[in-house]
Amino acid sequence: MNASRFLLAFGVLASTAGAATPLPLEESVLIESVNEVTHVSMPTGQTEPAVVRSRLRAPDRLRTGRQSRAELEAADGTITRLGANTTFAFDRATRTLQLEGGSLLFHSPTGRGGGSIRSTSASAAVLGTTIIAAATPDGGFKLLVLEGRAQVDFSAGARLQLDAGQMTFIRPAGGGIGAPGPVLHFDLAQQVKNSRLIQGFARPLPSREKIEAAVTAQRQAVGQGQYLATGFLVFAATSDTQVNGIEAAGPDADDKLVGEFTTPQRIALNTSATLSSPRLPEERLFRTPLLVPASESPFLNKESDVLVTGLIAQQLTITASTLSLAGWGQPNFQFVGKQAITFTGSTRFTDLGAIEYLRIFSPEIIVPARATLVADFPTAATASTFYFDADLDLAFADGTVSNPSGGLILQSHSSALRISGETLIAGHEIGAATVVPSALALDAPNGAVTLTSSLVRTQSSGVAMLGRTVTASRTRFELAGNFWADATETADFDALTWSGTPAGAVFQVTAGNLASLRTLNFDGFREINLGARTVALENIRFPAGSTVRLVSEQGRLAALPNTGQAAQPGFVNFIREVTYAGQPAQDFVAPAAGGTGLQPPQIIVGKPGS
Repeated sequence: MNASRFLLAFGVLASTAGAATPLPLEESVLIESVNEVTHVSMPTGQTEPAVVRSRLRAPDRLRTGRQSRAELEAADGTITRLGANTTFAFDRATRTLQLEGGSLLFHSPTGRGGGSIRSTSASAAVLGTTIIAAATPDGGFKLLVLEGRAQVDFSAGARLQLDAGQMTFIRPAGGGIGAPGPVLHFDLAQQVKNSRLIQGFARPLPSREKIEAAVTAQRQAVGQGQYLATGFLVFAATSDTQVNGIEAAGPDADDKLVGEFTTPQRIALNTSATLSSPRLPEERLFRTPLLVPASESPFLNKESDVLVTGLIAQQLTITASTLSLAGWGQPNFQFVGKQAITFTGSTRFTDLGAIEYLRIFSPEIIVPARATLVADFPTAATASTFYFDADLDLAFADGTVSNPSGGLILQSHSSALRISGETLIAGHEIGAATVVPSALALDAPNGAVTLTSSLVRTQSSGVAMLGRTVTASRTRFELAGNFWADATETADFDALTWSGTPAGAVFQVTAGNLASLRTLNFDGFREINLGARTVALENIRFPAGSTVRLVSEQGRLAALPNTGQAAQPGFVNFIREVTYAGQPAQDFVAPAAGGTGLQPPQIIVGKPGS
């Protein structure tokens, strides 16, 4: 390992006298494979699916995909389990495991020689105990002790001792050296219950009884008041190793967060709050990044951990008409409700200063009808984002959500996004990463997006809609960019109107099953792209000079276009009153695709990929 990198030695505080000379840990047998597990032959890089009972030998690699995992066993009983999105290999003729990314569980029976785990930023050696190691996405490295007792020696000379239920980590730092973290407590029972590295395999771990004994001991300590359960994650990691923190009871118990953590802030995590005046309560503000627990936000179980800075409460109620963020001085601010955030009326967020990203973040966000919610970002070259981020149904009715100087995101991760009679205003392109560049994003990837009887206004860039189903009707778009929508099942658009569409604008809708469009005039759009298994169009006006691409399963126009025939599955259907430049649209479709070909083929009908 490069000497400039941070080195972490990790060993059990137990005697190994009389132990036999350890065997090289250069191969193991694949005992269990779940979903996508790939064997990578080195040095050629050739890949093939990994087969149960096959052998992984150094220097070959094993790689797991999303929602995948694998278990290997060496001849001496050493167990290695890989989590999702992990790349792993043995070093030839040594007992070293290369963790190139992701997470693993390592168990070596006492007296069998243990092993070393090495990532790009650190290494750890372990004897006769069970640990979890994770190479975090930001370049850090984390270790958790599930049973046994360990000693950690840092390269700078510091030494730490870890018992079961304790962890340490390396924080990324310049030069690839990394900064040692403190010893932290984590909820061992929750880790054992929730981690797929522990529970996600057919065979129980050989060390299960020792781990259960450690869980019992920690529970007794909590019951005796020695620790307080917090429910908050302690450090960023892969989803297989999200860790719930606990902390030692008492005024100096600040060890579960990186940085200062005061007693009032600890209380704030588990109590509710009402914001009734413009000034934010200092005791609820977190300037050091805090990780929101997956247990409080179901969608986080599918994604990376989320760091937040801002204001946190169990249930947050906002009654103030103005909330000032004066003096914050950081680029991100999140209002986080562990259970819910409730607005009782209209609220304007002011004095945003250097803030570029303002998020309302909770499993449930409740907004009353006719409420006006405005983020007064200063006009600047840096893009800003006003973001409503919920798990459950998110509804807006007969009010306004506005970010005149930046982008707007309305999102329900697990349920539906419903917007009715609302005015949505977005000034400029969203500053946060999105699927497509847009000023306004309406997103319900696992539910329905419904937009009815509303006004959507963007001053630059366009609109993006994403959901299991996407529906928009009787809505006016004052659009300064492209329109994009994607539905995994159906997309339905009816009686939409447009104004201000810039030259060269693109309208694109894709759906897994059905794309149904009615009463739309595409004047102002240079390009119209529609794709689904079945495309059904009624009362559609394609403007002269536009390019139209229509994609369906069969890649053909259905028979008897514009005669009121019912839609035929798998085809592009001109049901009635579908025109191009005021003439029947089928005349602009080539005969090979089912059209008459009487006019130049301005409408391209084909299959996906054609």
